[in-house]
Amino acid sequence: MRNGARYQIFTSSLYTAATWIAPLLLAFLLLLTQCKFAVAQLCEHKSSCICEMKDGSGTIDLSPLAKKGGQPNFKEGPANQECMQSSDIAVCQIQDDKYYDVGTQTSALFQNVGQGTEQKIVYKSSSSTKQSFVHLVCDPNISGGALAVIGETSSGSETYNFVLTSKYACLVTKSSGLSTGSILDIIFFVMLGTYFIAGVLYLRYKSGARGAESIPNYEFWMNLPSLTRDGCLFVAKGCKTEESYQRI
Repeated sequence: MRNGARYQIFTSSLYTAATWIAPLLLAFLLLLTQCKFAVAQLCEHKSSCICEMKDGSGTIDLSPLAKKGGQPNFKEGPANQECMQSSDIAVCQIQDDKYYDVGTQTSALFQNVGQGTEQKIVYKSSSSTKQSFVHLVCDPNISGGALAVIGETSSGSETYNFVLTSKYACLVTKSSGLSTGSILDIIFFVMLGTYFIAGVLYLRYKSGARGAESIPNYEFWMNLPSLTRDGCLFVAKGCKTEESYQRI
């Protein structure tokens, strides 16, 4: 609820060992490549206006929206002089002709929203428990930025919500270099190809294997789906084993 408040935003034996170690290494690399999707969502705080994806895939930079001279970029009604007296104010609330600090620049913290790259900035007051959430929405067609005031989450919560839509809220990807996830993908597929090609050649020409027998650790790969299923069932049951008794 808004309660009539106005806001201002400042913005061989060796081979045998290798054939058993290789699947484990490949499985580990596969786990890492899957983990990259979670890591990529974390945007590390660089300043009150900038955050950088932890995997180096890009940045979000809101600094072009900042105005000089301490003037608020977004406001409802005329700018309040009390709000502009402090250079650290990020969000200012004016209600009943009174000024309230609802968030400072130095308290700004980027937080990811959901599973995507969408972010929000959390501003906390320096003098009270009030705080502001500014949700960032990427829109390449809006250059100057559009701010929507949602208001207080619930009466008395002292948490105020805003939605900032702008092209500067979009993730700017880096055009050069490979991300950590891409490097892990390359390593994984190179090792996977080397493992199967070297294994097939060794078994075919050194051991005389033919057909499916020339696949390294054939039984392991054939049993992998059922082992994966058993592992999922084990976790789903709370890591508890079923006890069975045989009548004597």
